[in-house]
Amino acid sequence: MASGLPDFASTQENTNYARLCRLLVDVGCTVLRDTFDSIHPPANLHVVLSSPSVFSTLQSLRKKRVLNPLQWGKLFPAVASSVSSANFDVTLLMVLLRNICGLSPPVSTGSWDKLPPDSDNSTEANIVRIKLYRNDVYGHATKASVDDATFNALWQKISSAVLALGSGYGDVISRLKTECMDPGAEAHYEKLLSDWKKDDDIIKEMLGMSIMLISEEFFI
Repeated sequence: MASGLPDFASTQENTNYARLCRLLVDVGCTVLRDTFDSIHPPANLHVVLSSPSVFSTLQSLRKKRVLNPLQWGKLFPAVASSVSSANFDVTLLMVLLRNICGLSPPVSTGSWDKLPPDSDNSTEANIVRIKLYRNDVYGHATKASVDDATFNALWQKISSAVLALGSGYGDVISRLKTECMDPGAEAHYEKLLSDWKKDDDIIKEMLGMSIMLISEEFFI
């Protein structure tokens, strides 16, 4: 009878997956926010966002529905000076880093969507790595489990990218790797990672639709 039961992953493998989700959502998001703040310091952010060139770029992204109304409200609150990157989710941070921070796709690949070679340790390359390693982790979402070997490999890759962007997170990363997580916390971080992936998929879809519309207008 027992042989007919499904092969459920061990609790340890479930925890491995949740820890990777937490590393990406908590530390990954924080280091991306730090990177953004280093380019656009918080005290001057409202001035930057309202500058003609940046505002025009953001309006274009809103028109393409890359930015949704909730994100727009966080960028332009009723009191302009109250805007804070602390209120930006990781999807919004990624959009801003790619579009209003003077960054370009990694020279090594020429793309925001290709994994850079190990030799490329630029800021842009490590931003890309965090997103693509997120995809690698999300690939295990169906079973919400990761074996120890895969966990250690992904943890090392993600940690290296995070530390390249913010060297002060070593102690936090070490603690999170072994810190106990209750089922509620595991579910919380798994959902946040899933939401991040789904938000990115929506953006890709919106950009694809915009490109199609431009092509149709060109050929009319």
